[in-house]
Amino acid sequence: MQAQPQPQERRISIRTNLLGVTARISKDGWKWEEVAVKDISDGGLGFTSDTDFPIGEKLLLEGEASDFARGMDISCDIKIVFAGTTQEGKYLYGVRFMNMSKAQHTSLGIFIELMVTKYPSLLLE
Repeated sequence: MQAQPQPQERRISIRTNLLGVTARISKDGWKWEEVAVKDISDGGLGFTSDTDFPIGEKLLLEGEASDFARGMDISCDIKIVFAGTTQEGKYLYGVRFMNMSKAQHTSLGIFIELMVTKYPSLLLE
């Protein structure tokens, strides 16, 4: 008997133009670059940067997500899984969170779910 394929989970992502989501990245923990966050999910985020990084590059991330009533800090390693460019000539990246604590991952998932419930128009299509 052949196993039935499992339905894929739909990752909940939110746009960040109405949220206070900030982030900075570093290769070494000494020199940091502020980046413009475009979307966030419990598994990673998308951002633009002035710096060119190859796919597979591992970086440090520090950030904050806030709906102006409550907030949470994000601190973990990230891995670049997508790279492109914007029309304005900035580098566009998609990254996966790595080595994020279980507590932080759970908190981020709850935070995003609350934001989606409170602001359903923030869902990405």
